[in-house]
Amino acid sequence: MKAHFSTAIRPLVRLAAPFGLVLGLGLGLSGPAHAVDGCKLLLCMAGNWQNISQCTPTVRQALRDVARGRGWPTCSMGGNSASGNQYVAPEQCPEQYITNAGSDESGRPIYSCPFSGVIHVAVEGRPWSRTWWSPSGDSVVEWLPAAKAAFANSPDAMDERFDRDHAAWVISEQVRLAAEAAAAAAAAQGGGG
Repeated sequence: MKAHFSTAIRPLVRLAAPFGLVLGLGLGLSGPAHAVDGCKLLLCMAGNWQNISQCTPTVRQALRDVARGRGWPTCSMGGNSASGNQYVAPEQCPEQYITNAGSDESGRPIYSCPFSGVIHVAVEGRPWSRTWWSPSGDSVVEWLPAAKAAFANSPDAMDERFDRDHAAWVISEQVRLAAEAAAAAAAAQGGGG
């Protein structure tokens, strides 16, 4: 006759009680989860967290957690400052990062975005930054006017990758549009002559 599970396991539990952690780990159970401190995260997200050694692990962990479907940490002491995550569709992606991923069966272009979400940060009630993130760990910070004004005297306080990428995209778009216009003009001259 088979023993009931609780009857069979009870002696093991009594013996292992002093070694509960070892037994738990041995059974593949994990210890308590270490949640990201939402207030520290908010402070980190308000600055150039990628260059602040104390912030990098906190923000990366929060981004990993969100990529795995966990919620975005909150800070009850944030007052009039806050942050929140939003998942993005390709049409919400910053224009410099949208790529053409091919076309559907009817020939319409399919666009993609390397970022899956955006973290909106507000400081003192004003939009401060948007951190565009991907599950792979890549992210870029879009500094909004309030942050740019606050950091005007500290240019190293902000990572300007977003603005550099946008400026490069604007130039490439101008070149592409000029080439298309030249090709259209050449075709019109060739077709009319």
